[in-house]
Amino acid sequence: MPALTFSKWSSGGNTTIFLHDADARPGRQAAFARAVLSPDILGAEQAGTVSLARRSLTMAGGEFCVNASRAFGALLALSAPARGEMRQEVRVSGWRGPVALTVRGAAPRWQVAARLTLAPETGPERIPGLPAGARLVRLPGISHLLLPLEDAQLPQDLTGSARALLGQAHLLGEAAAGVIWWRPHETGFAMTPVVHVRDARSLVAENACGSGALALALELSARHGLRECRLTQPSGSLLQVRVGEPGADGRVMADIDGPVTLIARGRVWLDAADAEN
Repeated sequence: MPALTFSKWSSGGNTTIFLHDADARPGRQAAFARAVLSPDILGAEQAGTVSLARRSLTMAGGEFCVNASRAFGALLALSAPARGEMRQEVRVSGWRGPVALTVRGAAPRWQVAARLTLAPETGPERIPGLPAGARLVRLPGISHLLLPLEDAQLPQDLTGSARALLGQAHLLGEAAAGVIWWRPHETGFAMTPVVHVRDARSLVAENACGSGALALALELSARHGLRECRLTQPSGSLLQVRVGEPGADGRVMADIDGPVTLIARGRVWLDAADAEN
């Protein structure tokens, strides 16, 4: 019966479980991560394994997650407390190259910003067969369909509608893909994300989504010329996203900033059935 060290985090409402230095082959680590997502064990929207020594994070489905990356920054700050602002670079599944993190605050609450370098071709695409306003943003490790609500209402069955839309766009076979419904809001814009992670076998209406916020900011930049966006998450939390001007090489720097809170940490025991691959 494996006994694993864990910590549980909320990045603006997006709950994430980290399993620390799980000593197992990658497939077994992914099985552990899937197991702890069950409400009968720890329960969360997503999970992954971390190595503090290597400063690396691997999500359960090998996907990329901005909010988990930001939570990892808070974990590093918790593990090596320092005065003032802390800057780190980490490696995260699904993302090419390092993710730069800036951490402010102290346990149990921090503000953490992730800085990402985007390839020149990153940007919204039209998808045939979907509503005229729909756009697709492909990021390394995850893609997002963006649907403006305008005068329409959110679907009653969020996950069912998301699965149908992802199927129409041929995205269910990707490592991870989401649907983001969005609309103007008094503080900027509001978004409602649903994320499918193939190998984690999950389809979750999330309380916050950092990669979805980045995808929406790229659409708002293309559509309205906005460089800074305040995006209200279903939890009520705000994510602030800044999209820089393209550099000489066409690459763009993007910053995603918001709160991270430590919820719990300790040991979790998994029996053989829980940890089946």
